[in-house]
Amino acid sequence: MVGADRFGRVVEHLYEAALGGVSWASAAGAMNDLIRTTGQSITHLDMGPGGEPELLLSRFYVGAESRDDLRQLYYRDYYWRDEAIPRLAGLDDGELAWKSDLYTDQEMKTSAAYNEFRVANSTQNGFFTAMHGLDGSAIVWSCGNSTEREGWGHDQVRVIRLLAPHIRQAARVRRAIADAGALAASLAGLLENGRVGSIQLDRHGRIVEANDRARGILVERDGLRDAEGVLSCGHRGENEELQRLLAQALPRSGVPGVGGSMGITRRKDRTPLILEIHPARRMGVDRRAGEVGALVLVVDPARRPRVDPGLVAKLFGLTPMESRVAVAVAAGRTVPGIAASLGCAESTVKTHLKRVYRKLGIRKQTELVRRVMSLEILRGSTR
Repeated sequence: MVGADRFGRVVEHLYEAALGGVSWASAAGAMNDLIRTTGQSITHLDMGPGGEPELLLSRFYVGAESRDDLRQLYYRDYYWRDEAIPRLAGLDDGELAWKSDLYTDQEMKTSAAYNEFRVANSTQNGFFTAMHGLDGSAIVWSCGNSTEREGWGHDQVRVIRLLAPHIRQAARVRRAIADAGALAASLAGLLENGRVGSIQLDRHGRIVEANDRARGILVERDGLRDAEGVLSCGHRGENEELQRLLAQALPRSGVPGVGGSMGITRRKDRTPLILEIHPARRMGVDRRAGEVGALVLVVDPARRPRVDPGLVAKLFGLTPMESRVAVAVAAGRTVPGIAASLGCAESTVKTHLKRVYRKLGIRKQTELVRRVMSLEILRGSTR
C-alpha cells in the first residue's frame, strides 16, 4: 500500500509544478514512481467551432524525462489515425478506461497507433482518464503499462483514481496561467498581470493581496466579495462550498493542501466566474511565497482575451498564416497544438514563428504576447 505521507508529497510536488515552483517533468517522475508505471502523458484539448478537438497542450514523460521525440512521433504519424481518440469523447468526467477497451479486437491486430506506437512504447496495457477542463475543454491523462511483473494491482489503480482530481486541478490552473500569458511569472508577476484575477491568501485564509482585475471583481460584489478581509460569496450555498475549498487548500494540521475549482453565480452576467483555488507552498524563488498559503485565480470566461488574426495581420504586416500562428502563441498554445489545429507540420509552425519574430523585430515569446494582446482594446477584437 502507498503511504499517505508519500502520496501527499507527490500531490504537493504536482501543485508546485502547476505554479512553476518545480518542473512538470520532476512531478511526472514522482507520479510515475508512485504509480509504478512506465510513463504518462498529459493532454489538454479544446473543442473548436466545428466540434473538432483542438490540441492546446501535450507532454509525454518516461520516468522523470520529458520525451518530446515520442510526442512529435505520435502527433506526426499516429494521432490523426488513432482509433481511440474519437472514443475518448464518450468517456464520462473522471472515468478510468483501459486503453485496450477503446480498440476493437480487429483494431488491436491492425491498428498502427496500437501496435506500432503503444506496443512499441509499452503503453498498450495502460489507462486513459478523461476529465473536464475550462469552458468545455478536456484533459486526458494517459498512463503507460505497469512496471510490476504481475501487471496492474488494486493499489496501483486506486492511486491513479486518487491522483486524477489533482491532475485535473493542476492542469486547469496551468491553463488559466497560460491564458494570461504568465507561465513564467512569480507570485508578484501574477499580481501585475491584468488578464486574470489573482488573489493571495495567507495561511489563515485572509486576503493578503489582489491584483487590479481581482479588485475590480471584489468591488463590484457581484457573486464574489471581500468580507472584512475574507473571501466570500453572495449565494449561501456557494459560500459554503468556497469556505470548504479554502479550508481544504489551507489545512491546519500541517498536511499538504488540496486544490479545487468552483463556479460563482453573477446577477449581471449569465456566465459564472470560475475560481481555481490552489495551495501555494512556494513558487520559484519568490520571497513573498512564504507569506502566501493559497492562490485564488479568478477566471471570467466572458472576458477571456480574443484577438482577431485579421487585425494582427493588417497592423503588423503579417501573412494570414503568420498572424494565426502569432495569435495562437500569444494565447498560450503550444507548437504541436497549433500544428494539429492548422493541419500542418510543427516545422512549418516554427518557420512562420521565426518570420513573425523577424518582422516584428523581437526575440522572445513574452514580447510577442505583449504586442499581440495589446490589440485587445482595438476594434475587431472580441472579449
